Amino acid sequence: MAKLLYRLGKWSYRAKWVVITAWLVLLAAVGGAAFAFQGGYNDVFSINGTQAQKATHLLLKNFPDAKSPIESTGVTIAFKAPEGQKLTDPHNSAAVDDVIEHIEKNLVGLTDTQRFGNPVKLNPELQKFVIETATSQGMPEENARKDAENLALLSTDERIGFTTFSIDVPLPADVTTEQREAIANAMDLGRAQGLEVEAGGPAYGDPIVIEETSEIIGLGVAAIILLFTFGSLVAAGMPLIVAVMSVGIGSLAVTLATAWVPLNNITPVLAVMLGLAVGVDYALFILFRYKEELERQPHEEAIGMAVGTAGSAVVFAGVTVIVALVALAVADILFLTYMGFAAAFTVFMAVLISLTLLPALLGVAGKRAFSGRLKMFNRPKRTITMGERWVKLVHRMPGLIIALVVFSLGALTIPAFNLHLSLPSDGQSPKDTTQRKQAEILYEGFGPGADAQFLVVVDAHDVDPASPVLRPLVVAQAAGHDPAAGVFDRKKAAAFASYLHVVQKFSATQDVKHVQIVGVSEDGFAAQLLLTSQKANIDPATNQLISALRIKEQEVIDSTGVDTGITGLVPVQQDVVNRLSDAMPLYLFIVVGLAIVLLLIIFRSVMVPVIAGVGFLLSVGAAFGVTVLFWQEGLWGLVGTPAPIIAFMPIFLIGVCFGLAMDYQVFIVSAMREHFTQEQGRGEGRYNGTEASVIHGFSHSARVVTAAALIMIAVFIAFIGQPLPFVKIFGFALGAGVLFDAFFIRMAFVPAAMFLLGRATWWMPRWLDRVLPHVDVEGSSLEREYEKVEEARKVARAQSMVE
Repeated sequence: MAKLLYRLGKWSYRAKWVVITAWLVLLAAVGGAAFAFQGGYNDVFSINGTQAQKATHLLLKNFPDAKSPIESTGVTIAFKAPEGQKLTDPHNSAAVDDVIEHIEKNLVGLTDTQRFGNPVKLNPELQKFVIETATSQGMPEENARKDAENLALLSTDERIGFTTFSIDVPLPADVTTEQREAIANAMDLGRAQGLEVEAGGPAYGDPIVIEETSEIIGLGVAAIILLFTFGSLVAAGMPLIVAVMSVGIGSLAVTLATAWVPLNNITPVLAVMLGLAVGVDYALFILFRYKEELERQPHEEAIGMAVGTAGSAVVFAGVTVIVALVALAVADILFLTYMGFAAAFTVFMAVLISLTLLPALLGVAGKRAFSGRLKMFNRPKRTITMGERWVKLVHRMPGLIIALVVFSLGALTIPAFNLHLSLPSDGQSPKDTTQRKQAEILYEGFGPGADAQFLVVVDAHDVDPASPVLRPLVVAQAAGHDPAAGVFDRKKAAAFASYLHVVQKFSATQDVKHVQIVGVSEDGFAAQLLLTSQKANIDPATNQLISALRIKEQEVIDSTGVDTGITGLVPVQQDVVNRLSDAMPLYLFIVVGLAIVLLLIIFRSVMVPVIAGVGFLLSVGAAFGVTVLFWQEGLWGLVGTPAPIIAFMPIFLIGVCFGLAMDYQVFIVSAMREHFTQEQGRGEGRYNGTEASVIHGFSHSARVVTAAALIMIAVFIAFIGQPLPFVKIFGFALGAGVLFDAFFIRMAFVPAAMFLLGRATWWMPRWLDRVLPHVDVEGSSLEREYEKVEEARKVARAQSMVE
């Protein structure tokens, strides 16, 4: 592969204008197609094959006018009277009327208004309707009153109330700015009169916005680091061009993909983050090698050698990242799969552009590639670099270094055992948002289960009329049947009995506050039941409750013949969390397994992949730990709204961090392996062959790896400024992961472990060496050819001098 890349680098250098034109045409073509054919992003996080999805199917089949919970466009407005007052006070009730009236007059698309109105006036009417309807169907009045209380719009102390409605749009993302403003202006009317008025719900969440400041900050910091690395404006600008081109083509291609597949708004975010980071880093590695090669070869040969050697490492590093991202598909969650594919494509573009566009740019720059030097960034070249001093210090005390790394990262990992996962909800929004305030008002007035209501769907078309558990309820209905109403329908009676049986069965479950029938289909053979939890939706007990209910659900199915399901926003979210947790072992096996095979092929060593794997576990564990400390536990109050971690962050963090960790492993250890191979294991001075290779390889690559890691950290940390909590947390976690992996693991743990292992570092069984394919990542074949050419030149010069 090294020879192929060598030829590609030289050709790109010579055919510079063809390469540059081709990439610009591709960028323009993808951009034009994206703007012409894009289908637009949405904010739906769909998931296939879950129990909640099955329940949603039952709901839509039996209630065609119903809407899928993940497509809900509901809005909830909460009202709270000042301390010592009630909403029922005339002036407060009048203020609520003003809010309701403004929404009625100004909100276009107002729908689902059964529970919309002033809760002071609507609550008694609703309570009366529920009681009368239930008792007319034969329900005891006591039970009917409990049902009415569970649907109350006004708290028992009459200080807090709420109203709900929907906006007639297909998806929450389709809610317009004008519709939001109508609701916001209405709330301001109530606030001006002394009430607390806050809104939430799927249709009143903040629109998903990705600000461009993060990319600008990341590129700015990268430019400064590149200036320190190369001391040249021209050279510093080239990796930035590569990164921007990679992100441009990648993000535009993702936008174009919306013409065929539904993608949510955050699909391109991971692609942009990784595209910027790896685009700069991959170009940096090749450019750094090119600069070194210029000291002994002309420009064209130098770029060929740089692409053949550093470019080989770039290819394998890119492959590990791509494998980690594509493997996200094992979770079988569609939006997660698309995010992985989008990011993998952008990384693929970064690899291709680094291997072709960068040589072309160097061809255009020619001898001016490292011109524009700034004195403040150019220091005299040291005989002994800081990297060499550090690795020799590690050589003197490898055991102590390993102990310090393991102890420090292990200690930081401990908080990760308290990791609590969930998906976004109003109760987890930042404290200063109206969504969070609305949730807290509802918690105060109606208990923590106010945002943890499930919809239980019962399809009784195949109910067993002879079911023993239903018989007493069927007999009771038969006894109360009026012969004048016609023949007693035993199957329909069994269907209604099954609804009551589910109510009784589920009501007897721990943490269930109330269960009631809220709707029956036209044919009488399907029902909707509203189940209210005693716990908030982000409480871990809620997930346990859903699991317990599904066990009872299966018991109901087996004993009655009906089909049931539990759906709603909370069960859908919990299914996502559970699916991700279940997929984690398989995902780790695939990603780590493939990476180990790649490392075995690259380095022809058993211990190098083992060291890499152990180091990764230490670094990613610490990254999880500090993320939990700051974002979940709120350490030092640096995070304004600590909350459970977004459910799909762990699988993303593991995948991306593993890919990036292998990047640094490849770049550092390939330099070590290159020296070991060239010197054929010979030692230098007091250092044996392994020690010499570690010292030489580390000294050679430490500076560029440090620069690459700092650039990645800067790019990721810059995304903490984004408004989306997921992006904030992910940026922080990735930055922490790169920090720990680059500086604790690759710069300390790895060389220390190799020093302790000694010659066993490069050991591989002969049978395994024969089985695995040979890939020249270090470019040893190129070096051998170069040495032969140089030797031939020396001989030719000597002969010419003799003649």
